[in-house]
Amino acid sequence: MVVIDDQTSYVDAFGLAISLTPDLELVGRAADAESGLEVCQRMKPDLVVTDYRLPGGSTGTTLAAALREAGSTVPILVLTGFMAPQVIREAEEIEDLHAISKNTPMTSIVNAMRQVSGGLPLEPDDESEGSTSSLSAGELEVLEMLANGQTPTEIATQMHLSLHTVRARIKSMHKKLNVASQGEAIATAIRLGLVVPPK
Repeated sequence: MVVIDDQTSYVDAFGLAISLTPDLELVGRAADAESGLEVCQRMKPDLVVTDYRLPGGSTGTTLAAALREAGSTVPILVLTGFMAPQVIREAEEIEDLHAISKNTPMTSIVNAMRQVSGGLPLEPDDESEGSTSSLSAGELEVLEMLANGQTPTEIATQMHLSLHTVRARIKSMHKKLNVASQGEAIATAIRLGLVVPPK
């Protein structure tokens, strides 16, 4: 397998866990999406494990999409510190891509690697099941864009909606989250695991 993560201490711990597992072997590692893509194309691993947030603004899902575009069908496991709906949605859009919380015990992550590399479905992550709210899909999408620094006007343009509709979604979102401002809404959503924290 190839591991892609810029946190050296985590990768070292990961490598140790793999070295103690006779049926798994670490054949390559990288710290960013560009070098990760190159290592995967050169080593042809039977499993790729990548962090969700990578240096330079890349994510594990954009790396996975690049691998698929390059013709790779290798199973991919994305480790994330935040199982927000956005991460789950992105994972579901790419074939044979699975997301799991970094807070999962290492033994469970190793078991997940075995499942994924063996073509078995990954057991649901309890943390991902808890990341639900009363926000509608449209409100959640607006909230994600606000968390990424976009203005209501920019959101309206990108979503092909009127500014009035976007503001109505923001107002409804504030009411459901019991907050009084966009900043408070974003902070609350991050705390609840509803959106990925800004880069």
